Amino acid sequence: MLVEAFNDYVCGYDLSDRNIALKYAHSFRVMNLQVKYAKKLGFSPEDVEIARVIGLLHDFGRFEQLRVYHTYDDSASIDHANYSCDQLFKKGNIKKFVTNEEWYPIIEFAIRNHNKRVIEECDDERMLMHAKLIRDTDKIDIIYLMGTLKQVKIKPIKARVNKKVLEGFYNHEQIDSSLIKNKNDDSVIRYAFAFDINNTICLKELRKNYKTYYEVQKGNKDLDGVYKETLKYIKERLKNEGIR
Repeated sequence: MLVEAFNDYVCGYDLSDRNIALKYAHSFRVMNLQVKYAKKLGFSPEDVEIARVIGLLHDFGRFEQLRVYHTYDDSASIDHANYSCDQLFKKGNIKKFVTNEEWYPIIEFAIRNHNKRVIEECDDERMLMHAKLIRDTDKIDIIYLMGTLKQVKIKPIKARVNKKVLEGFYNHEQIDSSLIKNKNDDSVIRYAFAFDINNTICLKELRKNYKTYYEVQKGNKDLDGVYKETLKYIKERLKNEGIR
């Protein structure tokens, strides 16, 4: 039901459009990552299925965002996570994909928080568990599609990285996107994804994806240093968690 309903929905858009096709494929890859890591983390069968739903629908509003605003740039249009929730829950589209209404608050919370700098305060551990996982798997695939699949141009330019962006990175912070002034700044923010991974086991796959991501960028002094710091952080965290 889930996949068939999603395909029916996306068929209302132009799949020959590269941008639509990119988000369509991203949605399925994230869905598969959700199932993979939900099982690794010991989620119940029901929660594995909820994670699957969240993965496929986490960018649901992206298709309409592109149609209405002609961009995926949230700063130039609308917050895509909030827009996804509006499309799913305010417009009632969620009923096409999920009949169990008890899942709705979990799905909505996870999707709404998947792109925020920090997860909003919540006392429900189950909601937090799902929000944390979709944040992790989404980051894994973003780096994969940029590096391994080369679906987004990330070759660095000659400009230096914004000093405030570098400071935030070396402090292992999630960097405010408003500080982005050029493509190199954006790349540093992508490396900072590593500092916001909630489930340490996800760092192994993210590290592998960073290798192909960096191959396109090596030779840039700022980004060389950033990549080395990212690997150092991941190595230390995996070691501390006893993950090989």
